[in-house]
Amino acid sequence: MSDEMTPAHGRHRRDAAEGAPGPDFASALLEAFSRERIQAEQIGPAGFRMALPGGGTTDLDLADASREAAGLPPGDLPEFAAGVVRGMMRGFRRRGVPLGTHYPLPQDDTVGHTVLRALAGQGFSAVFLDPGTIGLKTEGFAGKVDARGYRSAVEGRPMADVEALAADFARDCARDLGRASHQPESVSGDGVQALRLRLYPESALTEEIRAGLVTRELAPGLWETVAVDFPDSVQALQRSALDGTGASPEQAFQAAIRNSVEEPAEITPHEGPGGIPLVHIGGEHPYMAAHVHALDRALGGAPPSGALVALPVPQVVIAHPIGGHHPIAALETLQEVAAHFVQGDKPITDQVFWWRPDGAPDARPDLRPVRVEVDHGAKSIALYADDDFRRLVEAFSAQR
Repeated sequence: MSDEMTPAHGRHRRDAAEGAPGPDFASALLEAFSRERIQAEQIGPAGFRMALPGGGTTDLDLADASREAAGLPPGDLPEFAAGVVRGMMRGFRRRGVPLGTHYPLPQDDTVGHTVLRALAGQGFSAVFLDPGTIGLKTEGFAGKVDARGYRSAVEGRPMADVEALAADFARDCARDLGRASHQPESVSGDGVQALRLRLYPESALTEEIRAGLVTRELAPGLWETVAVDFPDSVQALQRSALDGTGASPEQAFQAAIRNSVEEPAEITPHEGPGGIPLVHIGGEHPYMAAHVHALDRALGGAPPSGALVALPVPQVVIAHPIGGHHPIAALETLQEVAAHFVQGDKPITDQVFWWRPDGAPDARPDLRPVRVEVDHGAKSIALYADDDFRRLVEAFSAQR
């Protein structure tokens, strides 16, 4: 049977009675879905409807699996059903959809299983979240690490080398965790100078991971996180590090923003495509997103109508002060620029935001997602924005 199950709408359905799961197998499937925190219901003789992360559902035709299950002893059905669900999770997570609790490794993924054993030997509870990312848990710590470098390093190596490199990887993770145990030193006294601000797409931080970090939502789909800048690595600040220090998350954010904005940055005004003025805020460090907290400084003042802002990669912020050019033309240009930059290393998002200079009530930047689709041939425009931005566009158009 394939690793990936086919949605019902993606292939021809057989006769409804053929391949219908028996009650024992149907129950085993629903229990397997539940164990992996996937909402599902049976919707027909061989159909199941499954909830997708972020909203929406997909319908699955499990007639093939049901026919296989019909030839098994009843005692084997729970494990067989669990295997069906694991196959679905693998397939969806390979496509970037974080279905279920984790990415179940195929049995023949020797490289993956080897590193999980090495991490267990260092005291971690570890699972793959996707083929290149590992989620780690231990007492008082939850986080994730990029395993793509490890996979690349062991490719084609003999098994002895794979085991040695997996052991090195696990020791590095334990070393970083050891640093995490000293994080309280970074939120008091002179230690606050090590705090910085990192920005992540929502998809990069599971709810469980967010609960353990000093992080908060900056804008729809974006989370900013306090990090500790060690000499040879950057590590997200654990919420537990604040316990007993008297420091609040807000104080940690204020210090992280202040320190990040003071990092070397090059602020360069230039013309983008179509002559649209852009301000490029860049640096050789991953803390540039902090500049949205002080964007008026980079722009030489706060434009009355605000600015369009892109945060495509950690090293770059791009802004267009709204004023002399039509906001629709500027938005279309900035979308093109963001789409180019987001191809870089560790992308954040190609979404463009409208920055309002007054800020949100809690003193965070007021960033609102905006998007435009322009069909120049048909001379049509589709604008996706809130009412305030629509009124700004209408007012600008009325002046022309």
